[in-house]
Amino acid sequence: MSSKKIQTNTAQFENTPEDIIRIASYHRRDYTLAVIRINPSDHKQVRSSICQPFGAPFTSLRRLGRLPLETVHEICLHLDIQSLFQLRQVSRRTQQIVSTTRGYQQTTTHALDALCVILRTKIASHFTLSELLKVLCTRDCLLCGAFGGFIFLPSLLRCCFSCIRNGDLPLVISVTDAKKRFRLMSPALRSIPALQTIPGMYSMGERARKKKMQLVAVDDVIRISEARSDNDRAQGTRPRESPLLPFMVTTALPYLDVASGSIQNGVCCSGCQLFLEDALMTSTLPGDAVDLRDKVYSDDEFLIHFRQCQKAQELMRLSQEGTSAANLSEFVRRRGYFKKRDVILTFHNLRR
Repeated sequence: MSSKKIQTNTAQFENTPEDIIRIASYHRRDYTLAVIRINPSDHKQVRSSICQPFGAPFTSLRRLGRLPLETVHEICLHLDIQSLFQLRQVSRRTQQIVSTTRGYQQTTTHALDALCVILRTKIASHFTLSELLKVLCTRDCLLCGAFGGFIFLPSLLRCCFSCIRNGDLPLVISVTDAKKRFRLMSPALRSIPALQTIPGMYSMGERARKKKMQLVAVDDVIRISEARSDNDRAQGTRPRESPLLPFMVTTALPYLDVASGSIQNGVCCSGCQLFLEDALMTSTLPGDAVDLRDKVYSDDEFLIHFRQCQKAQELMRLSQEGTSAANLSEFVRRRGYFKKRDVILTFHNLRR
């Protein structure tokens, strides 16, 4: 399927835009499984402490209780995520205050998995909930402008899977290498986020990583290094990065459309996948077929693409006869390709 197609008006279909997205597109689960992810059952206690009321005592807020509620809420907005959750567990009153802070409900509802990852990777003390909310409400990758369904954790940067896979993210380096290369001591490194990796299976190549390590952004290390004297500063070029590291410092994050209240995870075109499979059978593969199959769209972007995609339109017609893309393509049914990664977690999420 070439990108130079005759435009077709979606008005010829009686389906709503929601129906078109549901029938002719799918979410790539293999992209989500290639980065940091968590099994919901492993974090029930963390989730409940973040989202649900609990039986804390009604203790006095002392001096904090003398301040206007608006002032206390403003203080909460400036607390880092770790401190904010610790404050919430002090008493029922602080639980009420934190839970009604601007953006708390939106973030804990729609970015809960990312919050659990931020806490588990031990970078929660470096970012505020307001900063995470801002990323949640940002749609596009800040590096290339495509739909960004992921977040680069060392700087809470909205990014897309292509930038992760192509190595276009900011470089990261282990804390051990940062100390050696930039001649830094541990106290200096405490001022920047040091992400503790989570053992698991990473990248589209499904490579296992069992050993934990601490990773920091090279830009952060250079910044604190440049604040020191020339004699203490490291010399030489920027370090090279392992191809696996970008996957180990990112996680999925949906986009919250504040205007409509809708949540988007990004979708790929089922029609483009079917076209690719047909082209492989006939050995007539256009140069852009794989790129079109792998492209992730926002809902609005997909509706524009749908007008140009004859295979997606064919799926809509077939759906009226009871045939779905999942019946035609195993790749679409599985929502991507993966063999080894967390089989139980994978199929738990496929049922969602």
